[in-house]
Amino acid sequence: MAVNEEQSGVTVAETKNASESSPMTEVKKAIAETPATPKPAESIGEFCVYIGPSIRGTIQTGTVYGISKDQAVAKLAPAIEKHPMIRELIVSGNELAGARIKVKSEGNLLNVYYKKLIADSKSV
Repeated sequence: MAVNEEQSGVTVAETKNASESSPMTEVKKAIAETPATPKPAESIGEFCVYIGPSIRGTIQTGTVYGISKDQAVAKLAPAIEKHPMIRELIVSGNELAGARIKVKSEGNLLNVYYKKLIADSKSV
């Protein structure tokens, strides 16, 4: 059922002005005018993850370091001295998704490092 202007007492122009000046409309305009600026990955935070096998008393799979890869390698120097393949299985957060797949699939370098580290840790 339509209401004409005479029955409601409000003109079409008044309705438009009222809706245009509502707080939600102003918020929508501000959002539309604001350019989207995505955060670069570096500003989110730098981290790296060990994706190799767990070695009892040395390192555990999935350990997350809230520092850069170079800093993590320096921190793990004693473990890397014993098992040099650990260095190759520390990946930055940007590489993590692809590296986790590569470590488990045959025919790539990360998988070779993983297997060598398993063999090396059993012989010690």
